[in-house]
Amino acid sequence: MEIRENRVVILGAGIGAMAMGFENASCKVVAAYEHDERARELYENNAKDKTYKIGELDYNNFEEIPDMDILACDFRRGLSFTSAGMGKTHHFRNAVKAVIEFKQPKKVFFLVQCGYARLKPFKALLDYLKDEGYNYSYRIINTEGSTGLPIKEDCVYLIGTRDSSECELKFPDFEEQSICSINEILESDEVDGYYYKVNYEQIDKKIRKNTFLCWEKNQYVEANLADTNLRKIPLICNNGVIRKITHREFARLKAIPDSFNLDISNKAWMYRQLVYSPNVEIVTQIAKKLGNTEENLLRTSYVVREDVFADIFRKYLFKKCQSVKIGKSVDFECNVQGKDICFELKIYNSNYAIEKNIERACAYLVSLKAKEDLILVVGNIVSKEIVEKYFEKYKIHIWTLSNILWLFEEYPDIKNEFISLLTYSVDDLKLEKPCHSLFQEQRNIKNEGTWKSKLLAIKPGKGERSKEYEDICIEILKNVLGEYLGLWKVQESSNNGLYRFDLCCKIKNGVNQDFFDTIKNYFNTKYIVFEFKNYEKEISQKEIYTTEKYLYEKALRRVAIIISRKGASKNALSAARGCLRENGKLIMCLSDQDLIELINIKEKEEQPTAEFFEVMLDDLLIQLEK
Repeated sequence: MEIRENRVVILGAGIGAMAMGFENASCKVVAAYEHDERARELYENNAKDKTYKIGELDYNNFEEIPDMDILACDFRRGLSFTSAGMGKTHHFRNAVKAVIEFKQPKKVFFLVQCGYARLKPFKALLDYLKDEGYNYSYRIINTEGSTGLPIKEDCVYLIGTRDSSECELKFPDFEEQSICSINEILESDEVDGYYYKVNYEQIDKKIRKNTFLCWEKNQYVEANLADTNLRKIPLICNNGVIRKITHREFARLKAIPDSFNLDISNKAWMYRQLVYSPNVEIVTQIAKKLGNTEENLLRTSYVVREDVFADIFRKYLFKKCQSVKIGKSVDFECNVQGKDICFELKIYNSNYAIEKNIERACAYLVSLKAKEDLILVVGNIVSKEIVEKYFEKYKIHIWTLSNILWLFEEYPDIKNEFISLLTYSVDDLKLEKPCHSLFQEQRNIKNEGTWKSKLLAIKPGKGERSKEYEDICIEILKNVLGEYLGLWKVQESSNNGLYRFDLCCKIKNGVNQDFFDTIKNYFNTKYIVFEFKNYEKEISQKEIYTTEKYLYEKALRRVAIIISRKGASKNALSAARGCLRENGKLIMCLSDQDLIELINIKEKEEQPTAEFFEVMLDDLLIQLEK
C-alpha cells in the first residue's frame, strides 16, 4: 500500500489560489466548494477539475464528502461562522460543521480577515474547534515581509490538529524578505487601453519614477507597496505613464503563476477575486509544515492504520498457508488447499458511509474479473444486513471486525496487536466465525512466554540495546493494554527538536474501566506518554522532571508512564509525587517485573490488566502528602 498525498477539501475555494498552494506542497485537493458560480467556472477551466456549490453541502448529504486529511476554509470570502444571517453564511456554517463532525479531518487550515479575528464570531470558531478536540494556533502573517512581494496585506492564518503529538503547532519560519522592485511585477508587453483610463485630477502631483499609487485621503499618492482597496484599485506609474495595475500584475502580487488564465471580461469582478485570493506562496509554505511534507513523515493516521492492518493480516496468513504474496490489483494472494484466494483489505476511520465504501470496494473487486475467490476484509463493525446484501449483489465474501477477531483468537499476539490498532473498545462485540471460512482453527495457543524471554534477554545499555528494549516494551504494551489504548505513535522528537518522548497512546472511545475513567475525568487526559529507559540502575528524579515537560493540559496529555529495568529510585518517586501535588501531572513508574506481572495477568485472564494501574494509582493518591 502506497503512502498517499495529504488529501485536502477546500471550502471557499475562490478561483483556485489556495488549491495551487496545497498542490505545490505535494497535497491532493480532492474536492473544492465555492458559492460564486463564475469563480467555480474559472477554477475548473484552470485546474481541469470539478468544483461543487457550497450551498449544496450540509448535514443532509455528508456521505458525499470525500475522505480527507486536511480541511481548508477561507472565511474571507464574505462568509461567517455564526448563526446570524441566512444565505451564503448559513450554507457555509453548515458545510464547515458537516465536514468536521462527520469526516473528522485530522487537520484544519483557516484564513480569516484581521478585523474578523477581534470579533465574537472568531471566538465562537475557536471554541467550536476546541470542543471538537482540535489543538490550534493562529498568527497574523504579513505578505510583503514573508514573500518580498510589494503588496500591503495582512491575514490571519489558523492551523489545527487533532493529533496530540503535534500539539505545539508551528508556522514556517518566514525570514524577513527584501521587497522586490515594482519592475519585477510589471507586464513587459503593451497592455489593454482599459488600464489607461484614469482620472488625473485624483493624483496629487506629477510623478516620473516607477511606483505604485494608492488611494489615501481622497487622492492617489505614491506608495512603495500596492494595497488591496476594492473601491479604488491601485495605479502604477510606468516610465512616466500612469495607469491601473493590470489583472496579471495583481495576480503576480499574489504569487499566482502567469500560466493561470484570468477572466477579464468582467474586470471589476476579476479584481475582486484577486483581492480575496490568498497568497499562493504563503499557503504553500504553511501547507508543507502542516502536512509534514518537508520532513517526509507518515502523512496520515489513516494510511498508517491501513499499513499496520495489512501487516497484521499478513502475519495471520503466513501462519495459515505457505504461499502468500502481494497481489498486483489486490492486497494479498494465497493458495489454500489448492484453491487460489484474493484478499482486499479495508479499514476506515469511522463507520460513516460504511455501506457506500463497502459497495465501492465490492464493485472494484468485481471489475477485476478475477478467476480466484475474492474476499473483502473490513476492519470495521458492519451489520449482517450489509454483508448479505452485497454478497447477493456482487458474490463477494465479506469478513468484518467480528469475523477478524474470531479468526485472530487462535493467535493472541496477533489479536492483541490488532485490537491496539482500533480507536474504540470491542468489549461488547460478539465474535463470529466467517461464513466462508478457509482455515482449520487451533485454539488456545499462548505466546506470552516469548515476550518474557525476549524482555529478559536484552541487556541494559544504549544504542541498539535501547532500541530493542523500547520495541519489546511496545510489543508487550500492545498485547496487555491494546483493548484500552490506540494510536501507538512512536515519536522522533518534539516539535522544537529539544526533547524526545518515546510513545504516545490515545485512550479509546467507549473504554469503561475505573483507571482510565479516573485519568480522563480528573486529569483531563485523552493521551498517555510512555518513556522507556534501558538503564542498569534505577531511574532518578532527572528522568521524572524531563518527562514532566511533555505533559500539559491543553494537549489533553497530563499522564505519563516510565518503564525501566529496575524501576524508580526513592528520589524519583518523591519527584513524581511532587509533580502530582504541585502541578497535577501524573507520572507512574514501572519495572521489568511489573511488565512480567502484566503479562501474567493477561495470560491468566482472571482480571483486567487495567486493574494493575488502578491499584498503583490508589496507592499513590492515598500516600500523597501535602
